[in-house]
Amino acid sequence: MRISSGKGVTITNNRRNNHGEILTLTITGINSEGAGISRTESGVVFVHGALPGEKVRAEIVARKKDFSVADVTSIIESSHGRAVPKCKYYGKCGGCQLQHADYGLQLQLKAGIVRDAMTRIGGFSREIFDGLECKPSPQNLVYRNKAAFPVQNLNGRIVTGFYRAGTHRLEFIRSCPVNAKRISEIYSKILDGLTQNHYPFDGYSESNHTGKLRHIIARTGINTGESLLSFVVNGRLSAKSVKALASLGNLARPDTLTLNHNSKPGNVILGNCTETLTGTGLISERLGKFLLTFGTASFFQVNTGQAENLFSYASSMAGGAKNILELYSGAGALTCFLADGAKNVASVEEFKPAVKMAARNLEANNFGNVRTFCGKSEEVIADLRDSYDAVVLDPPRDGCERSVIEAVNDFGVKRVVYVSCNPATLARDCKILAGHGYELESVRAFDMFPQTAHVESVAVMVK
Repeated sequence: MRISSGKGVTITNNRRNNHGEILTLTITGINSEGAGISRTESGVVFVHGALPGEKVRAEIVARKKDFSVADVTSIIESSHGRAVPKCKYYGKCGGCQLQHADYGLQLQLKAGIVRDAMTRIGGFSREIFDGLECKPSPQNLVYRNKAAFPVQNLNGRIVTGFYRAGTHRLEFIRSCPVNAKRISEIYSKILDGLTQNHYPFDGYSESNHTGKLRHIIARTGINTGESLLSFVVNGRLSAKSVKALASLGNLARPDTLTLNHNSKPGNVILGNCTETLTGTGLISERLGKFLLTFGTASFFQVNTGQAENLFSYASSMAGGAKNILELYSGAGALTCFLADGAKNVASVEEFKPAVKMAARNLEANNFGNVRTFCGKSEEVIADLRDSYDAVVLDPPRDGCERSVIEAVNDFGVKRVVYVSCNPATLARDCKILAGHGYELESVRAFDMFPQTAHVESVAVMVK
């Protein structure tokens, strides 16, 4: 569906094909998925493609017990912040949610998402967040240093791209404006190879767990120029198929080429076994003065420039602490920033390959003041006998297990720096800390993912 706002802005929306009730709605806010919010007599409506302050005509595409979902069909009154999307696949591909808002408005909306979560879920006073801003990304396009492209079969041919919003239906794409230049170069070469040649393997089908090629993963070091290409495959391949994949991968000339083996059904991208075909299987990136190495399965922030800003800020919020406990430390990127100003750091990470990578990165950057621990955070804390001035948390989207928050409180750390990629779980965990006598000192938002509704933030709690 393509619709015009009457101001030269065209919206593409292919979320649903069925036609439902058409309503005139006033948009008063935005939710964490980037949909406009309209409150009506019959309940809340989440409107995809709408911005706060707009009046729109929208078609109901789904009705739930507590809310409805709608798509914009026309814009009656347009926001001054409405923009023309930079991508021709926008509204089809589900990767971005806010390209229809100019960048200044995106920052305002993301600050609002953090503020709303902290007040509504966390129960904190709204006045605390009156001056809350979202720090802009150094680049709001061509910034992603990693992309994962699912692969499927269509009409007997292998196709790749990104999933449509809210589905696992593939949208074939040729280019993506948020990917770094080197990622786009790699993808273009692989796409040409898949289009022009026949290979002895098929794309993957989630429904029946058949087909060998599941994902294409491309990573690059923005500041080093190094690149990694990995093919995620369904189980083991024949020698002929491995040779064919190596030939396909070499078209893109990555610094290293790997195979990741994932034989489990479902939509988890990576498996536990990675095989190196060419190169070392690793690439490096520079954040500030630190050189960090990572591989196919390593977690590394996708926005290099903003990651440097985030880590510098989070380490400064440790308040000059000399003894720091870091939980969910990953491959050691934030650890380096913390160790640079501390006397001692204890870093805790459950994923063993990440712990090994962190040790490698700490040694490469000449840090001898960090002890790494492999294990669950709450269990490691229980065995520690040292005292710490601050604890730094950087959990995944699900936030901290309640047992981790309880262990932090029991451990008696007075200053907590919480780095979060999910405002909802950040607010939930800060509320628990507040119940233990911690006070919210500050919150700051960072736009780690421009053009999407996702936002990173750092909260500081002090006892």
